[in-house]
Amino acid sequence: MPRPLDVALRLLQNLYGLVRDAFLAPAASRMSRDWIVVRLDHGVVETPPARNWLQGFRPAPRALTSVLECLERAGDDARVRGVLLRLGSAPLGWAKVQSLARAMGELRDSGKRVVVYADSTGNAGGWLGGLADRFWMAPEGRLDLLGVKSVGPYLRGALDRFGIRPRVISAGRFKSAGEVLSRQGMSESAREALEPVVDELYGALVGGLTASRCADEQAARKCIDEGPYLAVEAREAGLVDELVYADEIPRKLADLAGAEPEPEATDADFEKRLVADTSYLTLARPRFQWSPVLDGRREIAVVPLEGLIRSGSARALVPLLRRIERDDSVRALVVRINSPGGEPLASDQLRRALARVAKQKPVVASLADVAASGGYYVAMAANEVVAEPATLTGSIGVVLATVEVDELLEGLGVHVDGVERGRHARIYDPTRERTQEERALLKRHVEGMYKSFVAKAAEARGRSEAEIESVAAGRVWTGTQARERGLVDSLGGLDAAIERARALAGLDSGDGDVVHMNADRPALERLFGRPVLEDASPVRGAQLLCPVRLTLD
Repeated sequence: MPRPLDVALRLLQNLYGLVRDAFLAPAASRMSRDWIVVRLDHGVVETPPARNWLQGFRPAPRALTSVLECLERAGDDARVRGVLLRLGSAPLGWAKVQSLARAMGELRDSGKRVVVYADSTGNAGGWLGGLADRFWMAPEGRLDLLGVKSVGPYLRGALDRFGIRPRVISAGRFKSAGEVLSRQGMSESAREALEPVVDELYGALVGGLTASRCADEQAARKCIDEGPYLAVEAREAGLVDELVYADEIPRKLADLAGAEPEPEATDADFEKRLVADTSYLTLARPRFQWSPVLDGRREIAVVPLEGLIRSGSARALVPLLRRIERDDSVRALVVRINSPGGEPLASDQLRRALARVAKQKPVVASLADVAASGGYYVAMAANEVVAEPATLTGSIGVVLATVEVDELLEGLGVHVDGVERGRHARIYDPTRERTQEERALLKRHVEGMYKSFVAKAAEARGRSEAEIESVAAGRVWTGTQARERGLVDSLGGLDAAIERARALAGLDSGDGDVVHMNADRPALERLFGRPVLEDASPVRGAQLLCPVRLTLD
């Protein structure tokens, strides 16, 4: 029997839905749906970013879940002729592009037209534009089809020049996150781990181009090697269909759809046939349906974990997971992870909270662009793990990277002095050189965390510690590689993870309402658009961080 407070809240939700739809229904019946415009030129994120009231007037990145829902509904809407995707130079992410590519294919299979337009764009634009019915660019734009890279600065030479000593302790031969401080170039072990990942992602880009504008893999590689392109060069190479100014788009879409314009039609008349994706979703979602208030509710909860995992992440998400654990209306949980890792304690608190939910109902981890190190640590608690082929995951390892600046301060004439009690009172103080005993103590901590990580991964994946060790050591894998090595159960996007959650909960395909839940944010945080109550103390100790950053520029 639900609590009285839950019953009251459900009644209010029903009342709100009834009143909202009473106002929206007239607008929905009159809204033009010829073409839906999806703005991706400001980027795509897993969840809407925190924004203050002043930022509300500025364009923001689109949430992937909303974009995919828009494309799915457009495919089923008889009034929709097609969808225009506007791209830009903002990064989209490998896994997000793979999700969008699938959704575009399904939309075209439903008989809708898909057009991609970009002022200037990069690899992602070349990939997605090639999959569209038409790929248009601004006449003076640029198509930066360049390939894949993973490069970064190595600071050891600069640190030596200023008398700064790096101190890096890592567990796992391939855990290279501290090399930026300790080396002047990439180590052989880091290169050994990185090259297969870059090869896999490069193959994904080549495959995307082969499936669209290029005849075969050899032609796709040639297209990449001859980039970047001016827009006019991209058209000559067959990568772009036509050069179009933004103000010409409405008329061009009308011509593409075969619409018969009125003789006196103006640009404004053509623009009226276009509707923003946000407006379309508001009016096209199913109208009010009474939701049970006493029992019978069946929900699939989707909870995002995005960005670095810090103490604030645990403080915000653990209470939400505890509520989901106790809520009988939630039949299954999907946690969408897009994180390179972070603090071991916060990661373990989230893993523990997720494991508690998994004892009561099915939990599926859906891995996005990156879910590695601490991100994978949290995912281990799920009953199943679903990743995109291009997801960066694994990186089972621990690193402690610090510097000692006493020589720099001495050269500047700065002397640090004070009173201390306890042999290791200043073990985290960067203004002094650590003793051999202190370094040995920290090394023991790092190795202990790594052993715990491997042991928990072995238990979660039903493997021996030796088997996990063979694919751990800080090594990063793509989703495809991780599945081959038993770290991931299946490949697919968020929609595939939701279907797996339904199946594990004993629900039929499409059954159960998908409810996206976010941790409650304090009022001050909502006002100022940033986590004002986050712990501002410096992060100390070892970290569960993925060293690899690979963007689809």
